[in-house]
Amino acid sequence: MLLKCPKCGVKNYLDPYPFWNFKGKTKCAGCDVVYAVEIANGSSVRPPQPVSGTPKDPDLLLPGFADTPDNKPVTGDGKTRPAPRARADVYGKPKPIVRNSRGRLVAGRPLKPEELVGSRARYVAEGKEPR
Repeated sequence: MLLKCPKCGVKNYLDPYPFWNFKGKTKCAGCDVVYAVEIANGSSVRPPQPVSGTPKDPDLLLPGFADTPDNKPVTGDGKTRPAPRARADVYGKPKPIVRNSRGRLVAGRPLKPEELVGSRARYVAEGKEPR
């Protein structure tokens, strides 16, 4: 959904996932005007209305991205939400090694050639063709 601020012209992009079924407040990333928004199943129930409120309200849901009328991104603290991460618990860390009931590796770090005993992947890693 796109929220274009009539006051400053900044386009605020409201992410579909957090705003899919949403009733609350958001703010313009450009001029900090607070808007009341009601969205059901990804469609706006009524147009966004400016409301009284401070841009520092804890129940405010920030837009995911915003840009000015000349297509320059609006950045800064408290302007837009950070991008979501799929697995924040393991971001930048190696995955633990998992073995199946027969003791073979099924997930984890990249395998070494000696761990690929008799497999097609070993021949590819060594640069040989199987006989």
